[in-house]
This record gives sequence, structure tokens and C-alpha cells, in this order.
Amino acid sequence: MDDTADTAQVIIRPPLAWGLVVIAGAIVTVTRAGSNVPTNLPTTTIVESGPYRFTRNPIYLGMFLGLIGLAISFDNLWLLMLLVPFALVIRYGVVAREEAYLERKFGDVYRGYRSRVRRWL
Repeated sequence: MDDTADTAQVIIRPPLAWGLVVIAGAIVTVTRAGSNVPTNLPTTTIVESGPYRFTRNPIYLGMFLGLIGLAISFDNLWLLMLLVPFALVIRYGVVAREEAYLERKFGDVYRGYRSRVRRWL
């Protein structure tokens, strides 16, 4: 018997789906607010709706969840181990710089948002 025929034939593994849903929701929210998603373009506003009500970094959080989902889906410990260096690079090489930029650009508006919403969860 063919092993692939004896499965549910799901279109996506649920652990991976969570990361993609979080990322997609964050991108839609930023775009609807009229700001830019790519980090090489200027941020035009502080977005406080959608997933940004719960975390200041939903796209990166979705990436972490996606990487965990891939590791689970492929039953691959090496992918899971990549989470540590990936998290360090994102936290200190990306998020820290973005936070400094947003504070310079938006001042008290960003500081208020930062005081109300956690960096991750």
C-alpha cells in the first residue's frame, strides 16, 4: 500500500499555519494603515490595531512560529536549533534598531505604544 495515500492529505501542517496566519494578519494591518512593511522603506505611522494590539513585532513572532512549525512538520531538530541564532539576530540586529528608529521618529507616540504593548507577548 502506498503510504502517501493513507494520510489525510492536508494542505498545510497546523504548526506552520499559525506562523503564516500571524504574518499575513500583520502585513494586512500595516498595509491598511498606510505604512510600509519592508524595513528598507520609511515607517509612516505607529500601527496599534490587529495583532499590533498584543505584540509590537507580530511579523517576527510569526517567523519564529513558522520556524518552529517547520521543525515540527519535518521532525527536524536542526531547524529547531536554528531558532536560537535567528532569535538573537532578529532581537539585537533588527528589533533594537527598529525601536531606536521609531523612538527618534515618533517620540512620545511610540514611547506610549511601547509602554502599553509588549515586545513579544
